Amino acid sequence: MTQPSITVTPQRALIDVERDIRIEGFPAYAFITVTASMTMCGATWRSEAVFVAGHDGRLDLRRDCPVSGSYAEPAAMGIVWSMACQDMDRVVFPPDRTDALTVHIRAEGGALSAEATLVQEFLAEGVTHRAVREDIGGAVLSGELYTPAGPGPHPVVIYMNGSSGGVNAPRAALFAARGYQCLALAIFNYDGRPKYLNDMPLEYFEAALNWVRKTLQPRDGFVAVSGISRGGETSLLVASHYPDLVSAVVAYVPSPVTHGVVSAGAPGTGRNAQVWTKGGEPLPHLWQDNATADWDAAYASDPPYRQTHAFLSASRDAAAFERARIPVENYPGPVMLVSASDDGFWPSTAYSEMVVRQRQAHALPTFHYVCTGAGHHVHYPHLPATLISKPHAMSGLLLDAGGTPPANAAGNEGSYRAVLDFLAQARRGLGTDE
Repeated sequence: MTQPSITVTPQRALIDVERDIRIEGFPAYAFITVTASMTMCGATWRSEAVFVAGHDGRLDLRRDCPVSGSYAEPAAMGIVWSMACQDMDRVVFPPDRTDALTVHIRAEGGALSAEATLVQEFLAEGVTHRAVREDIGGAVLSGELYTPAGPGPHPVVIYMNGSSGGVNAPRAALFAARGYQCLALAIFNYDGRPKYLNDMPLEYFEAALNWVRKTLQPRDGFVAVSGISRGGETSLLVASHYPDLVSAVVAYVPSPVTHGVVSAGAPGTGRNAQVWTKGGEPLPHLWQDNATADWDAAYASDPPYRQTHAFLSASRDAAAFERARIPVENYPGPVMLVSASDDGFWPSTAYSEMVVRQRQAHALPTFHYVCTGAGHHVHYPHLPATLISKPHAMSGLLLDAGGTPPANAAGNEGSYRAVLDFLAQARRGLGTDE
């Protein structure tokens, strides 16, 4: 009998590359248990699925359906995205570093077994990184810059995190792998930046855009702004206030209105404390003078808390909503919105539809990709999609992001491809090449 084996093709590649995983050498119609495990963000992640081998003792994970285990439908990367965290006390998610992830795969059937590894990388060959800490007139421009291989010039994406602050270096590295110089821009809770989101001047982003244009000299002047959650809100807000400096917008699970600090404020200031200012003056936000807002709608039940209920309550005050509305019609360039239809943090699909309607009323180019059934954690392909609830990095509250692992995995992959297509189209619209 042939000795059992696992073949992974390609064995080592970027995390966004789907692998062909095949198992052979087992008896016909044997029950085969396939496990996958890795260490990510200091914690162990693991999945397990049971299959029935074919008449030739083989399995093709793209084709064959598990009979039980961590996932239920045929999926080439199901054993990867269905991995669950085994140590929630240590988890940081999504990854905040670009270290490669090594997935160990084991197949067992009776006394027979086989092992293999696949390696998921964030840094493509030739991509370079440097920390950015620049004095921009009384404030520190802080972030991590990833540059594609080759002499350039390269188009630029500025990417911003949400209410956890910090930066997303892996996301920036993946943009660089696909040809975009990417500045993972820190807003708060990062080296050189304020610890909390309170009283954040929009002039910081204006200075960042000017620095990018002057220093990075983007190809054909193309500078896209992008961000997730509060970073999505920020992307729409910055483009609306500084339209001449922005070439395109990609807003992940965003908001059409400005909010208070919510979970990201300094201790003692409260959820409704001011965030955005311009010219030293505060911008109106949804929770100010709001007759219907009810935070208890989110926290009345046991954790994990589904904050969407509170945001829906605040949205019922039409006057407050209009005062806080981001003037997205002021930005004439292309906008892509990525939403999650089971978003537990805030109603990002309804929020995105509001942006779509407002911009379509002004005949402005707007696209909306809905991650059907997915939750707030929209990331990139082939990352574990099982972490539905986790403590918020700033407040410590256990929050329900929504979604299911299969829907989250599909949303991660589909939105990733759609965003790259959108950026290519946006560049073509400016007369640039790909």
